[in-house]
Amino acid sequence: MHDRIGDPFFGVSLNPGHLVHIDEWMHSPVFSGSDIKLQSGMALQVDIIPATGTSYFTTNIEDGIALADESLREEIAARYPEAWRRIEARRAFMRDVLGIRLKPEVLPFSNIPAFLPPFWLSRNSAMAVTRR
Repeated sequence: MHDRIGDPFFGVSLNPGHLVHIDEWMHSPVFSGSDIKLQSGMALQVDIIPATGTSYFTTNIEDGIALADESLREEIAARYPEAWRRIEARRAFMRDVLGIRLKPEVLPFSNIPAFLPPFWLSRNSAMAVTRR
């Protein structure tokens, strides 16, 4: 993330993988020097919070995801077909509209996955990845 928007102006405060619910800030497997392996079945919050430290303000992304190996993905699709359709629709939106490619193991749970409007009041505009 810092490679993409690491300019000091943006002052990105990145919390790439704290857990959710009551473990939200108590137990994060993501920190400098961590050797904790992320595993199938883990639910994580991925936060990207620009904090310029100036009078300029911006929006942020705080998305919930889950990690699921092939067998867990198959189980979710079989047991919860409506939820699976929503997950697949979010993946398609992220890929086709925002230009974000996810590994199959990453399941987006947010109804506005990785959606970052560049201006608070411009809800029909979103930041997207461009590939050259």
